[in-house]
Amino acid sequence: MLQTIIRSLILVVVWILLWRIAAVMEYGPHASIWFPPAGLTFAAFLVMSWRAFPVILIAGVVTTFWVSELYGDGTPAKELLTTGVLFGFAHTLPYFLGAWLLRSKLTRLGSYGLASTIMTFLGVAALSSFCAAWLGTEVMISGKLLEADAIWYTWLPWWIGDMSGVIVLSPIFIALMSWRYPQLEHWLGGLSFTVKTGNQSSFLWKLLLILALLSLSLILTATANKDEAAFSIFFLILPLLWVSYTESPLNTAISLALFSTITAFSVGILGLMDYAIVYQFAVTIIAASAWFGLTVPTLMAHNELLTRQVSEDGLTKTASREHFMQSADALMNLGKRQNKPLSLIMFDVDEFKKINDSYGHVAGDCALVQVTNIVTSVLRSSDLLGRFGGDEFMILLPESSLQFAEETAERLRMEISRARLEGTNHAFSCSFGVAEVVPDEHIMATIDRADKALLVAKKRGKNCIAREN
Repeated sequence: MLQTIIRSLILVVVWILLWRIAAVMEYGPHASIWFPPAGLTFAAFLVMSWRAFPVILIAGVVTTFWVSELYGDGTPAKELLTTGVLFGFAHTLPYFLGAWLLRSKLTRLGSYGLASTIMTFLGVAALSSFCAAWLGTEVMISGKLLEADAIWYTWLPWWIGDMSGVIVLSPIFIALMSWRYPQLEHWLGGLSFTVKTGNQSSFLWKLLLILALLSLSLILTATANKDEAAFSIFFLILPLLWVSYTESPLNTAISLALFSTITAFSVGILGLMDYAIVYQFAVTIIAASAWFGLTVPTLMAHNELLTRQVSEDGLTKTASREHFMQSADALMNLGKRQNKPLSLIMFDVDEFKKINDSYGHVAGDCALVQVTNIVTSVLRSSDLLGRFGGDEFMILLPESSLQFAEETAERLRMEISRARLEGTNHAFSCSFGVAEVVPDEHIMATIDRADKALLVAKKRGKNCIAREN
């Protein structure tokens, strides 16, 4: 109970402190370049759920009284309390619903779906901040803290400031909370904020480069006195994408937090308030792009996995039947153009059913892996080994005559016959059928002829080689 109270007090104090920092960067009534409390609110609801609601609500009431004091509008305390409660709900309710929606989505994703996690996070952040800005502006107008027509020039910068605060800072707040609540990571949809051990010098150099380029952009805008110079900040999307592509999510979050903080404070220090909306959009767009950058390695890994699943047999790691057929067509066309022979070997494991019946299907799978490993060790790098189905395999031999195919099959037969099933004294043997590819023949016709030759080898007593007639 005491720990809960202490955490709640810390959350209130930090929220109010962040609000005061944001107030320093105001360039319009209640419109900051960048609003960190929105990021803290969203992260708190995402981590603490409804338990953060009264805490953030209290912070909203306190800041409402503080705003009235700062502007010296003389609003009675009762009215301020009503406005503060309404503002608290206007701020908390959209972020609470957004966090609940995101958490529900992430819980269903489990530890997969990083791209979906980031897409959902960005969409929810935009929608929640929009609602919070619109409702907050309406409450301020109704409480006479803003003029009635202020909504048309307040809600947009309010929205963008809140959205940049959520997109940029929520992840860093979640990262800080994940150290206190390690169970967070199992539902973050593949997004891990674990601190990685090892040399961080590479990341530090990248961070220094980003900050140096940011400084140059801001100084250029301040000294050039040209509107176009402000847009040079958008070029920083490239080094920040580089960080997100090559570094961890935590390092990406740190980079974005520093980038946005320095940008927000520099706008006021360097007198760049005329370009405030440009910098708001720059921070938001660059941050969103950086988070998308995290998905690129994951998507590449998934694509590589899918490619392997399509092109490889899952057990033996030989070419799948579909991949073998596609590759065979290409090799046959190449052989035809170069007028070079091409041969095919079909083989299977003799008495394979007995292996399964005597030792079990796991042993049968091991037998297939052993056989294909032996075959791979004998074949040339240019030869193509594929699984036709069950215990039957096929080998395509580029630039190889029928005689060479027979010699290769004999070497394979002898190597396989020397092997023993792992953990047993069971000896292997294989039967082979060979055929030479005929010009303009479909690969299936060649496979059919080699398969018929394999049947002949079986009838001859197995553990032998037969060629097409």
